[in-house]
Amino acid sequence: MQPFGPHSSFMHTLVVFFRSHFSTSTRTKTRMSTKPNTLTGLFCALAMGLAVSACGNPGGESNSINPKLNELQQNESALQDTTVHQAYLVHQAFLSNLADLCGQTFVGASTFPEEEDHVLVGNELHARISRCEEGRVDVDLYREGGTVWHTTWVLTMRGDGTQKGGLHLYHEHIGDKVYPEGEEPLTGYGGYADGRGSEWIQYFPADEATAEMLPEAATNEWRMELDRENGVFVYALERHGKPRFRASLQAFR
Repeated sequence: MQPFGPHSSFMHTLVVFFRSHFSTSTRTKTRMSTKPNTLTGLFCALAMGLAVSACGNPGGESNSINPKLNELQQNESALQDTTVHQAYLVHQAFLSNLADLCGQTFVGASTFPEEEDHVLVGNELHARISRCEEGRVDVDLYREGGTVWHTTWVLTMRGDGTQKGGLHLYHEHIGDKVYPEGEEPLTGYGGYADGRGSEWIQYFPADEATAEMLPEAATNEWRMELDRENGVFVYALERHGKPRFRASLQAFR
């Protein structure tokens, strides 16, 4: 291995030059003493040569590998960008399919759990696709029977498909829901759809904001599913990888 990489020929010339000007002969010493600028110039040239050599090949022989490594890194980055963009397009397709049903109401009931003390169990549920605009669809869920209970599933497209973003689910508990005096509505939890879904089904793991707001819901995963052929809309929730709630609603009008 040459000690100065691709610039070794240049360094060799400097060494030869150095030796020829620093002979132990009296004549050379006399010339050096009478021409101090030669010595100064020589040291400057030597310093510049070392600097160029160091900057030109910081990784030694690894420079022959770096171009390939850079190419691989660029390809990986491009692949990640493509994956993010493809997921974004699928998210858009799901939201578009949901928007096609704008104004329709789905009626049904919970299919899990069976405990009667659950706020949404034992009552007829109505889900109405109430708002549809570019990049946003709102679905209002009402409980029939007992006190008024209302939430809105707000689905929005965020980002531009080139970075983290995509389809986001937001639970808005304001609407017509009645809260006891002094109780503030717990609203805003949800998460981004991941890459497992399709234009007919999407999964929404809880985001960091949800984990901060509701630590017990940090492992929540919501699922929305459309069955256009049978006119069925499914909303489900898992926590810690286990079913927590599921409702199956049939298109009514």
